[in-house]
Amino acid sequence: MKRVWLPVLVAVLSGCSDTGASPSTFAIATGGPAGLYYPYGGGMASIWSRHLPGVNAKAEVTGGSVTNVIQVARRESELGIAMADVVTDAYLGEGRFPHALPLRVLFTAYPNIVHILTLQESGIDSVPAMRGRRVSLGAAGSGTAVAAENVLSGLGVSLQQIAPAYLSFGETTTALKDGTIDAGFVVGGLGLAAVTELAVTRNLRLVPLSDDDLQQLQARFPAYAGYPIPADTYNGVTQPVQALGIWSAVVVHEEMPEQLAFRLTCTVYRHRAELLEISQVARDMTLTNINQLSQVPLHPGSQRYAANPEAACDG
Repeated sequence: MKRVWLPVLVAVLSGCSDTGASPSTFAIATGGPAGLYYPYGGGMASIWSRHLPGVNAKAEVTGGSVTNVIQVARRESELGIAMADVVTDAYLGEGRFPHALPLRVLFTAYPNIVHILTLQESGIDSVPAMRGRRVSLGAAGSGTAVAAENVLSGLGVSLQQIAPAYLSFGETTTALKDGTIDAGFVVGGLGLAAVTELAVTRNLRLVPLSDDDLQQLQARFPAYAGYPIPADTYNGVTQPVQALGIWSAVVVHEEMPEQLAFRLTCTVYRHRAELLEISQVARDMTLTNINQLSQVPLHPGSQRYAANPEAACDG
């Protein structure tokens, strides 16, 4: 389908379109349906479609964070959701990105938790214990795969020391159930459906990170922080588990007009309660957290909203 470019959308949002014109459609690059990006993106699409006249927003199923920032940079998607480490690397032209991408943060969404999954009977109780084992690193092109590779390399485990597989969330948990892998990485908010279902049907173990592990990872990857998974978040996991937290951000092209970015940000914050009905992770989408990516600029339109959140969204 041919993409409607931003100038057309700006005209619609400014009230300059002809009466009776077709709604302008724009895409939000999210992730797989088993994760949180897709329903979160769908919630934002619903808010913008219902509260911004003439707008028809759609959430797209994609491979995840790496795919999303590339699609936004190429203007194949108007917005994308991606993890902080991926956004930072893309903006700076580091890691998997040989050239800096023209991105800006529209706002920070919520912290993702790196769930390192295995079963009690596997004997895996740390990241180094994964050497020689079959490990799912997440879908190819996803932020999960980037985080998994960073955690492994940051703690001294090379990809040559494991048997890696690149599986989606659902494929990872199915493979654990079937015994075709020994461990896997799944990244998302607390209470992920795929992990919840696995914990009900198998003896789930969440592999913890020690304080030393966290120090090593934060020294190499400043976007990472410790995040405890509370006891009883998942069936059978009765003690808190120290994990890794990585913020996710909604990103746009750097050339998105300021007025459009302002209206998108204002509208979604004004109707945040609707996102909370879809997922409780939206509770972290606050003005205090609007930009948790220190190395990536907040879009000027979002800066304008943050400076005056009481302003009318069509102002």
